[in-house]
Amino acid sequence: MSRLRTANLLGALAGEIADRLERDLKRHPNQTDSAAAALNVLGYYDGCTNARLSRALRLSHTATVRLVDKLEAGGLVKSEPGIDKRAVALHLTKAGRLRARAILTARCAALSGVVDLLPAREQEQLARLLEKLLSALPENADHADHICRLCDDVACPPEDCPVHQAVTSSG
Repeated sequence: MSRLRTANLLGALAGEIADRLERDLKRHPNQTDSAAAALNVLGYYDGCTNARLSRALRLSHTATVRLVDKLEAGGLVKSEPGIDKRAVALHLTKAGRLRARAILTARCAALSGVVDLLPAREQEQLARLLEKLLSALPENADHADHICRLCDDVACPPEDCPVHQAVTSSG
């Protein structure tokens, strides 16, 4: 099989998976990928600043502030004074935690439907290949946070995450 064909097949699969996730995760018309990722990142980095969230989402500071404002207005996030006067600490509310868990549950269900097309032995092979590819991708810790912005840290705890382990072991 040619390298170009393999790359093309990977792109087709990535596109189909992205479409399935978008269809399954966007139950509400105002739901965005950034909002879902923000809730997940805030669940993992409780009390993080707008700046850290901005880096993980790869959004401008202004766009992140607007996103947090919308999440606060929806009762999903609360801002509290940060360590210094210029920063705020962001926390999920109970509703925010429930919404983040619902998003991850729907995401895992959609992805499991694809993985379940393979027999167990091939699932294990796929897992090893994905770990190999993912461990080679992150450029730094912020990039690792971006790659894993929608990951379920219960399914893939930080100590087993190939993405975060790659930046931890290299830096």
